[in-house]
Amino acid sequence: MSAGRERTTLARSTAQASGIYHRVSYGPREANRLEIFADREGAHPALLMFHGGWWQEGSIDDGGRYAATLAPLGATHVAVGYSLAPAATLSEIVAEASSAVTHLIEHATKLGCDASRIVVGGHSAGAHLAATLVTELAPPKVRSAISGLLLIGGAFDLEPIAESYVNNLVGMSADEAKRLSPVNYVPHRSIPVLLRIGEHEPSEFHRQSELLREKWASHATVSLATVPGRDHFDVLEELDTPGGSLLRDARALLQLSGT
Repeated sequence: MSAGRERTTLARSTAQASGIYHRVSYGPREANRLEIFADREGAHPALLMFHGGWWQEGSIDDGGRYAATLAPLGATHVAVGYSLAPAATLSEIVAEASSAVTHLIEHATKLGCDASRIVVGGHSAGAHLAATLVTELAPPKVRSAISGLLLIGGAFDLEPIAESYVNNLVGMSADEAKRLSPVNYVPHRSIPVLLRIGEHEPSEFHRQSELLREKWASHATVSLATVPGRDHFDVLEELDTPGGSLLRDARALLQLSGT
């Protein structure tokens, strides 16, 4: 078992012991699940997190790892499961992302979330899904509900990806790659958008984040920063480690106190 999944298992045990844990479906497919963690009763600011894996790997089991650092600060952590290629098209996966947020909005109080403070985050392909949620690719109800984005090592310009090996399983057409690229849209409203990229990530990931900053800068409060000493994978340790730079970013977006 990976370190991330071990942390998810521990977070589940802790949340279940406190009685503040939910596992709910938001759609008809098996992968359409939300896993909600908190360490106290009430409605709290929520971080809804999409895992990476090029839309073809990963699962909800990768997402609960951040609950151990976020919940003690007073946040509700929401891990999102979604269908994967090739069983689902990328258009379907993007639609599922909107459905996940819609379900959270409609059941926010029951699930321990403050509907006025919903921050969406994602890593790699998950950052792509998160970014779509504040553009015309998402329904108005979803766009209006999101108060901030934490986008880590994301894929925002899909056209070059459609020409790579990644597309062997994803199978997006040229039209779909253009239509589902966040760089071809602007945010619905001005919100804080934190773009974070590991220092040692491939140059294409740096280009993608820099391009999104350029495209969105006049429509949102966009911040781009490099995470020193980190690559595309271990950068996530900055979110599930006390004192990590990404944890500080999440705390700021959620307007939480603590260290």
